[in-house]
Amino acid sequence: MPEKFLRVRHAVRDGLALVGIFALGWAWHGRTVQAASDDVMFQMHEVRPSSALLVYHPSEKTLYVYQGATTGNSRVQCTYRYHLTDAGGVMNRENCPIPTLR
Repeated sequence: MPEKFLRVRHAVRDGLALVGIFALGWAWHGRTVQAASDDVMFQMHEVRPSSALLVYHPSEKTLYVYQGATTGNSRVQCTYRYHLTDAGGVMNRENCPIPTLR
């Protein structure tokens, strides 16, 4: 085979491998961590200082947001919550109650 054809063939092969690796990396880039128990589900997207932990209680239809869950004190305070009443309807953001010290 001519040398030029082999060089083009190798370049195409290497380019396809690079595109495949890039596509795989892109698919794994924004992986979301999720877990659930019988009544509680939570999600954290990308662990970094600005990350928020979302906790959902299906029986209460309430979503709790904990901002900055990966920084600071080991005890994390709920920042605000949403009560989900009607799908597609208006949601009101409520501040979480300030906990009392025990």
